[in-house]
Amino acid sequence: MDKRYKVKQITSLYESCNQCGLPIINCLCNKLSEVRTQAKFWILSSEREFYRPSNTARLLKLINPESTEIFLWERTKSPEQLIRNISRENYSVFVLFPAEDEELANRKVAFQPTGNIPAFIILDGTWKEARKIFRKSDFLMGLPIVSIEPNYASSYDLRRGAAEGNLCTIETAIEILKMNEEIETSQIIEEYYKLFIKSYKAGMSGHELKG
Repeated sequence: MDKRYKVKQITSLYESCNQCGLPIINCLCNKLSEVRTQAKFWILSSEREFYRPSNTARLLKLINPESTEIFLWERTKSPEQLIRNISRENYSVFVLFPAEDEELANRKVAFQPTGNIPAFIILDGTWKEARKIFRKSDFLMGLPIVSIEPNYASSYDLRRGAAEGNLCTIETAIEILKMNEEIETSQIIEEYYKLFIKSYKAGMSGHELKG
């Protein structure tokens, strides 16, 4: 994440690592082995996510640095690098968003791997923030929509008021990798995600995660 932003502490006992977001007693940065996915993940993030220790896009970037980019969304300034990425002909670009009305349903596609590099734009924030980003970003309007419809409940329980049926950012990425037939890599990321959840909860109590 952008080094200009300091991740908030989840406990008064320990500072939060500005890379993984966890209290330094449970920092994961030296415990993660990097992967490199074929699918590209372009995370378009609300500014508030840069401060939230519970953010999982940060974790995805740490695990999958070569194939994950995080862009700050600003109402008055377009993310120029992301727009350049979208325009490149060697990518097949999709935006992750639920097809919640007829207009969006007409843009919804069933993802199938092709010869191009698949790139997925994931909107990172609360559901309210993600909807605002989607509705106010003209550069997303012409892109096909992929919707994730999991047959399981999200295991992400680090925030109050999370919208029922929605996955967190890294869970969404895991499902995308399954669709792109990157099963083994998705399993590696999922194990690190589980470790992140356990480490976060231990850190909330000021405890070091054991085992």
